[in-house]
Amino acid sequence: MKLRRQRPAPIDGLEPGERVLATGGGPDGEVAATTHRLLLRDTSVEWARVETAAWDGDAELLVVTEVPDGRGQRRRHRVALESPRRLVDVVREQVTQSVVISRHVPVDGRRGVRVTGRRTPADLITWTAAVDSGLDLRDPATKARVDAAVALVRNEVE
Repeated sequence: MKLRRQRPAPIDGLEPGERVLATGGGPDGEVAATTHRLLLRDTSVEWARVETAAWDGDAELLVVTEVPDGRGQRRRHRVALESPRRLVDVVREQVTQSVVISRHVPVDGRRGVRVTGRRTPADLITWTAAVDSGLDLRDPATKARVDAAVALVRNEVE
């Protein structure tokens, strides 16, 4: 007897070339992981915009945190799901796969900046830089060292 993986249900509104990899559901509605993004009830998040995704098994919540926006704000999505094992695995795989490079570069002792490049569905790389607490970007010398660290990491890839 052959065991076959059940195909995910069809999803409307997919982009050309986008495929559904896994789905899950719960009290917060259906969730789908595609080749390009995570589709939530009210929104979708490209994999390159996901900073972290974690499964809280006790609360049965998928917690997805987006990379900071231009003001440094991170959107967090909490989605209640029932038995989402395959979905959680696929989300982890897609988030990990989107990261091209992630380096912590010291700029003042051990304090520094984490520079991360993530690949978009359009095959472009988006960049984020997260500065360690205690670094003051208003200080011109610190800002210059952070900018140099970002350029150093980008040059490794571009």
